[in-house]
Amino acid sequence: MLIESRLEKIRLEKIRLEKKHEQMRRRCANTRRKKKSMERRKNVIRQNFISGKKGEEKILKILQKKYENVVDNNIENKFSTMDFSDNTLKIDFECKHREKYTHDQFNNGYDLGLMYGRNKFDYSVERLKEGYRQIVYWVCKDGIFFWELTDPQKQKRQYTFGKNSNKNSGQTPKDVVYVKLDYLTKLD
Repeated sequence: MLIESRLEKIRLEKIRLEKKHEQMRRRCANTRRKKKSMERRKNVIRQNFISGKKGEEKILKILQKKYENVVDNNIENKFSTMDFSDNTLKIDFECKHREKYTHDQFNNGYDLGLMYGRNKFDYSVERLKEGYRQIVYWVCKDGIFFWELTDPQKQKRQYTFGKNSNKNSGQTPKDVVYVKLDYLTKLD
């Protein structure tokens, strides 16, 4: 009876240890999956940053031909609200890089158009009060498109507000502005 009791305790301890081992194995597997997912997200963010820089360089070359005093705001602050400015002519420029997509690829019959951050829109509204022009450029697969915000009240039909995010990078949805396709101008 004493031997059987000890054998039963050993058997139960073995079962407990096996369960604990299985839990640890699952935790390790989950940790590896999470780590891979985080690495993929970081890679997407890095690629988006590099891609965005290429789009900005493309637009900057165009702007420098047209405007003599264009300044790259990202040199001083890589998180600058607007990418470029010409303080002599009082113009701010924002550049969005969508070169993987055509300008109308995400329209889906809802007339959403191309988007940019609501924070940039709000900043532009304030800058308009200071006499600055506000122009947003989108570098797309089928060309470069732009839109100028001149009067938010008079242009209300040209844009809508919404929420969106880059799901590949794990972003939470942010406030955005959709500029309707009919109001975009293709750069020659």
